[in-house]
Amino acid sequence: MYTRGSGWGGEQPRWSTSGSSCVCEPGYRMVASNGGFSVTCEKCPENMSGVTQDGWNCITCPNGLTSKGNCKCPDHEILVERSIDGVLLAEALCLRCNGSEHSFSASDASGSRCVRCEKTFIQVSKSCDCNSPNILTGGLCFLPREGLPPKGVATVRFAQLGITLTSAWFLKNLQSSAFACWLYSNLTACQALGNMCVMNMNSLSSSSTDACGLFQYIFVSTARVGIIHSIPYWRHNLPWLYYGDQPGLASQVLEKNHFPTTFTFKGTDKDVKLKFIAASFDAAGNFLKWQSLEGGILQLCPDTQTKLNAAYVFGTTYQQSCKISVSKILLDFANPVFYDLFLEYNDGNGQQYLWAVPVLNLNLQYNEKFVNQGSNMNNWLLTRRFFLVDALSGIENDLGKPPRVIRIASKITISIRLVSHTQRGTIYPPLITVAYTDVLIQNPETQSVMVSFAVSYEMNQSEAQIQTDIALGVLGGLAVLWSLLKTAGWKRRTGSSIIDLQTFFKFLLFYAGDLANVFFIITVGTGIYWLVFFKAQQFVSVLLPLPSQEEDFVTYIACAFSLKALQFLHLLVSQLAIDIFFIDWERPKGKVLKAVEGDGVIKSAAAPVSIWRTYFIANEWNEIQTVRKINPLFQVLAVLFFLEVVGFSNLALMDASSSLTRSSESYVAPWSRILRFGVSAALWIAIAILQVIFFAVIYERFVEDKISQFVDLCCVSNISVFLLSHNCFGHYIHGRSVHGHADTSMEEMNMNLKREAENLCSQRGLLPNTDGQTFQISISRKMRLHYDWIHETLTKKRGPARLLDSSANTFEQSTRAYNAMNKFLSSFIDHVHKEMDYIVKDKLLLERILGMEFMEPIDKSIFYNDEGHSFSDVLYYGNETTLLIFDILFFSVVDLASQSFVLAAILTYMQQEVAEKSRQLETATFSVKVILEATLQTPHLEEYDFIPINFCVSTPRTMTQIHPGRGLSSYSLLPSDKVNSILKANEYSFKVPEFDGKNVSSVLGFDSNQLPANAPIEDRRSAATCLQTRGMLLGVFDGHAGCACAQAVSERLFYYIAVSLLPHETLLEIENAVESGRALLPILQWHKHPNDYFSKEASKLYFNSLRTYWQELIDLNSGETTDVREALINAFKRLDNDISLEAQVGDPNSFLNYLVLRVAFSGATACVAHVDGIDLHIANTGDSRAMLGVQEEDGSWSAVNLSYDHNAQNEREVERVKMEHPKSEEKSLVKQDRLLGLLMPFRAFGDVKFKWSIELQKRVVESGPDQLNDNEYTKFIPPNYYTPPYLTAEPEVIHHRLRPQDKFLVLATDGLWETMHRQDVARIVGEYLTGVHHQQPIAVGGYKVTLGQMHGLLTERRARISSVFEDQNAATHLIRHAVGNNEFGTVDHERLSKMLSLPEELARMYRDDITIIVVQFNSRVIGAYQNEEL
Repeated sequence: MYTRGSGWGGEQPRWSTSGSSCVCEPGYRMVASNGGFSVTCEKCPENMSGVTQDGWNCITCPNGLTSKGNCKCPDHEILVERSIDGVLLAEALCLRCNGSEHSFSASDASGSRCVRCEKTFIQVSKSCDCNSPNILTGGLCFLPREGLPPKGVATVRFAQLGITLTSAWFLKNLQSSAFACWLYSNLTACQALGNMCVMNMNSLSSSSTDACGLFQYIFVSTARVGIIHSIPYWRHNLPWLYYGDQPGLASQVLEKNHFPTTFTFKGTDKDVKLKFIAASFDAAGNFLKWQSLEGGILQLCPDTQTKLNAAYVFGTTYQQSCKISVSKILLDFANPVFYDLFLEYNDGNGQQYLWAVPVLNLNLQYNEKFVNQGSNMNNWLLTRRFFLVDALSGIENDLGKPPRVIRIASKITISIRLVSHTQRGTIYPPLITVAYTDVLIQNPETQSVMVSFAVSYEMNQSEAQIQTDIALGVLGGLAVLWSLLKTAGWKRRTGSSIIDLQTFFKFLLFYAGDLANVFFIITVGTGIYWLVFFKAQQFVSVLLPLPSQEEDFVTYIACAFSLKALQFLHLLVSQLAIDIFFIDWERPKGKVLKAVEGDGVIKSAAAPVSIWRTYFIANEWNEIQTVRKINPLFQVLAVLFFLEVVGFSNLALMDASSSLTRSSESYVAPWSRILRFGVSAALWIAIAILQVIFFAVIYERFVEDKISQFVDLCCVSNISVFLLSHNCFGHYIHGRSVHGHADTSMEEMNMNLKREAENLCSQRGLLPNTDGQTFQISISRKMRLHYDWIHETLTKKRGPARLLDSSANTFEQSTRAYNAMNKFLSSFIDHVHKEMDYIVKDKLLLERILGMEFMEPIDKSIFYNDEGHSFSDVLYYGNETTLLIFDILFFSVVDLASQSFVLAAILTYMQQEVAEKSRQLETATFSVKVILEATLQTPHLEEYDFIPINFCVSTPRTMTQIHPGRGLSSYSLLPSDKVNSILKANEYSFKVPEFDGKNVSSVLGFDSNQLPANAPIEDRRSAATCLQTRGMLLGVFDGHAGCACAQAVSERLFYYIAVSLLPHETLLEIENAVESGRALLPILQWHKHPNDYFSKEASKLYFNSLRTYWQELIDLNSGETTDVREALINAFKRLDNDISLEAQVGDPNSFLNYLVLRVAFSGATACVAHVDGIDLHIANTGDSRAMLGVQEEDGSWSAVNLSYDHNAQNEREVERVKMEHPKSEEKSLVKQDRLLGLLMPFRAFGDVKFKWSIELQKRVVESGPDQLNDNEYTKFIPPNYYTPPYLTAEPEVIHHRLRPQDKFLVLATDGLWETMHRQDVARIVGEYLTGVHHQQPIAVGGYKVTLGQMHGLLTERRARISSVFEDQNAATHLIRHAVGNNEFGTVDHERLSKMLSLPEELARMYRDDITIIVVQFNSRVIGAYQNEEL
């Protein structure tokens, strides 16, 4: 005995044929059974090897066993296992049934009882046998006769799997059903034949005699029988399977007649419910029952009764889908059920009727084509009958076995179409669309099928689409016109009348915004229309578009969002591109004493005007950048509250209910994208309107009006705002105080405000006796040119990069530009410039409507009165509509993509925050916020600064390039002699003797020159010959924060280098001479220009420091020869250390003490060359450069770098700085390409603010002279100052052995390298020194040259030759090109003249100081050195 569950092999239980339970193996009887899931079996004894039919007992079988182990009997005999009283027999009996004429009995299908023979047997053969020539088929017996249906093909096609099976069911029943239906008009046989056709997907083929072919044969052959209910497709005795025998009648069936009743959304139950009735049949053709579809008859997915019945509520779009296991389908749908569907309705008298519902079977094939899968109704072939699951036709051979293939109705859709222009809810006949899925059975437990059931409602949307297209066309055309007007206004405001590519792109940007508004209006109108008219209707006149019909609507929203996003970016860029200047009307009160740079004297000067009011207004301007009439956070939260909490989101469901609440037990219809957009957009707009009304009526009146307050604040601060949003158009806020001063005490300010309140002073307006403070301004071209001249250096950075990168010079440049701009604009407002005057007028009504100006400001600028504060157009405040529409579209796009209002709200708020933060961080060169931060860290500075503060709060914009020299007629051209006089004022040349009595020099001579931009110049130069050692020293020095440090280094560094190179004996001799009072050996022979001076006051201090240095060298040096590289490094570092030490120790002489402190607190870079024979050493600290000019074999010139800039562009230098400090400071060491965010060079002399500890700085400043203690810069501590020193003067030394092709060396401060590339420098100097520039033939290229082109080439050549003839100094020649070069690389005399004619306050904005030394080498001597002849 054994007990096992199913699935075990050998002599153990096995699955039954149906696969639904366990049974014992043959020869075993059951002892116990657990509902079929597990059984207990016992082997039968040898003499009783058979098992009874019920499987519980063993029995002896006289006629053998079946394959299942049961007893078997011959034909027409029945098996008897028990006596009449139920006692089990020891041996089974086989009893023969009486088949004689009086009995006509035979064994039944189970073989356990005798029943009367099938009547066709008796009728045909008068017996229970169907002998030849009679025909036996399907258990029926037929006489052979003509006209019988042809022999049917018992196959079933599973097209999806590409399988054709011979069905056991069809083999048994197809032919017999056809014969019985044909011969006897047997209703059951006809229904069975029809069902087999349905199982074959109603597919028709003219060449096939399958089930459908047989059905059609009978249908055609019984035309004489007549039809039922006047329906031509429904014959007597036959099921109604087709609407016609070929495709093409679908449109007549579905659209010719209306369904004879109406539906409402708010009527009685009969008007709201779709009452579908189904007549059901089994596979054998037996009628089962009439049943309503409610209760989930057609829904394979399980759900609650309420939700299942919601499918038949009129107007409710229903969708249900799930995945069902194949094993469950086999268990629940072992026998297929076939349905004929009807829709019940009542006539006017209350009589009930049924309307046949056609079926669109997507799997139907007509002549091997899937005619129902297209959208063209004229190709469809409609049917009537369908089933849910067919697990019968896929059984092969034995009907007792499981099917090989099953067919499942995986997608069922009932479509309800509304009649066009109906007002009473009239519909066309419903259509049920069925798609079947063929499943090949492999493992039922793991296989599953996705099934769905849907009810959809639709109406003809063509008319709505036409109306939408018309609206889009009309509004789109108006948008084009409006965009053209905007473009015309923009062109007028830019002061240009040329239609160029920029104009075209600007028109496209305007049109993008206007077209976005068009799409927005159309989509909002469409969404609200469907929301109102669908949800509010009682008698149904409109139905929602299907999801597929919403695609155009979604496309419109996507277009609106994309175009509005482009407009939004355009708005941001435009607002970030404005020019804004704060005009300070405050004037100095009294005078103060101030030290004059370089003179050592103290003079009186006007007291500085506090900049804090300007900073304050700038900060307030920054604060109102993103002020809005709508609170974004409240807007998002309110919309989300109404949608999710109040329940407005339920209005977006595709059902007829307009209730805001839904029961958790009720069915929730799918979302309509149109309704979602309509509901959310309507809420956004409604809440926004309420916010704007509250903001305008209550908040701005009784709480705070930030725009008006800003105007008042300007007046209180005595600051006006000059704002240019376009090249020649902008806004002006007149903030000039009526009291003359704003920098007053609290008491005086209170008194002034009281006087204003009592009308005891004049009004605040620009014009006398008016209070108009805000204006739109349209400025003349001449005024714009003057403005650009001053403003250009702050917006375009035309000048050398070093000019704007140098910390101290940037401050001076910004201060001068601010003062110049402030003076110019204030004088312009005061009508000082008669040639650039302005008038004040009102705008015409049409001008205000169109947003453009009809009058062009040719001679005078025009100020338009602007009581509406239209300057808010450059703020968020004046663009509320654009921002609101963008927010709505952004919210809607996210929602439509995610179907989540919550996610849409979160992302919309995040987008608003990001946009607001980016808008607040607007910068020109520097934003208002940056200015304020810098100022809070650095108090107001009067002389020195390393922080790039820009008082003209300007934002980057594309401006018309104003070439220096154009636009100001007051800057006239200088004559050539005057130009040459300026260029040659500081030139110096020196010819080196080839042999000086001791050494042969490889240097022929040098030319040097300087062109100042600062006053006084901050660059220095030096040249000297070493007298006690071999070699020559040359160097350039670039100062910052003043010239003091550069002057000191130029005087002292060469002495330190020379001393470092002296041998031990010479040092001893010099020291002995000093101690004994004898004359010292001369160390250097200086080669200086008369303007190059030495500081006599500090000479003694400098000598003592130098003497201390050589004394230390004497003590350390043991007589070894000093390496030049080591000597250079030691000299640089020792001099910087002495500068620092002298400042710390101080000096009893107050002037000298102030001098050494100025040297230490200012800074200088240095680039020094030491030439000894063919050994060239370059020592560089900072960003001055050394470049070697090399003449190649073909005569061309190339440049070789002999130094590297020590700044943020040098990655190795940045890494060095980071390595010298803790990793925690890595982010703060280099900011904005500056050391600690302040200093451009990473190596320099002086600059003790970057070397001393904070305690040492405070001690030195507090104990220093008053001039130092009063200077705010010296008290300023750099930010993130933790581990000094951050700066070093240690040089980077490069050694180069000269070659005959090395012709010259150029040493220059960065003022040259910022304007010229080293290759151009090499070419210009090389051609100058060799004189080949006028010998080269004119290169005309490989093309035909016009006369005009040839003239241009000759003009260039003449310019090159003339400039050389004018210069006798290579450095002067190089400066001429650096300042006067045009885009063709030649000197433009007009440009050169006007650059040199700039006043001091403007010159520094365009270039830096330039200092150049050009050293020419003796190639013959260098060759001799190489050949060891010297």
